[in-house]
Amino acid sequence: MKKADKIAYDKDYAAAKKDGKPFFPYAIYKDTIIAGLAILAVIVLAITVRVNIGEPVNPATTDFVPRPEWYFYFAFELLKIFKNQNALTPVIMATFMVPNILIILLVIWPFIDRGPERRIWKRPFGLALAVIVTGMLCYLTYIGASTPEGVAKGDGIPVSGLEGASAAGAALFLANGCTSCHMVKGVGAAGPGPDLTNFGAKGWDNAKMIKWLQAPIAPMPSYASLPPKDLDDLATFVNGLGTKYK
Repeated sequence: MKKADKIAYDKDYAAAKKDGKPFFPYAIYKDTIIAGLAILAVIVLAITVRVNIGEPVNPATTDFVPRPEWYFYFAFELLKIFKNQNALTPVIMATFMVPNILIILLVIWPFIDRGPERRIWKRPFGLALAVIVTGMLCYLTYIGASTPEGVAKGDGIPVSGLEGASAAGAALFLANGCTSCHMVKGVGAAGPGPDLTNFGAKGWDNAKMIKWLQAPIAPMPSYASLPPKDLDDLATFVNGLGTKYK
């Protein structure tokens, strides 16, 4: 800390201490009121906003698409972002690396930024870090909560004209979880990927689509591990959406 900053801080601290209010009973009084209001809000919400339990679980079902509780929605979205990379990447990145890095940043930042200034506008880096981390968690939670449940692998996509390679491509589209990020004619998720209902209007050929599937831009996962025949079938299906297959 610079000497001038320390002198200014000591001066401000002495003035605040002289004119301030004692911890007891002033601070305790305020904390008690706020804690009481928070508890009251929880009680009111528990009474007025009922949670629908839904139908009893059927252990024999094969078409149920499970979704987590709201506080895991951000991790749910991270799992989808890192999906299909390999067997371990989604688990390592979405459940360990990314959340823990964000949490560790929030925990260690006060030890890194040890300036005496307490005013928010005087600590832009700390404020920016808190806003970015909190914003990312809130955004991923919102996306996870608002994303439709997707479609089970046994269900179909309501497009006509599918046969041969395009039918095989539609099956691959479902089997590889593409509906977790994309929507086709109302089937699948509304994001984070674009709606592919009319993708065929772009005029891509299979070679261009295969190249994209093998090396897409993040957060879309790579499908380079698929056999060439599967890549060609998948490209045939996607490139025909909205034109050949409606």
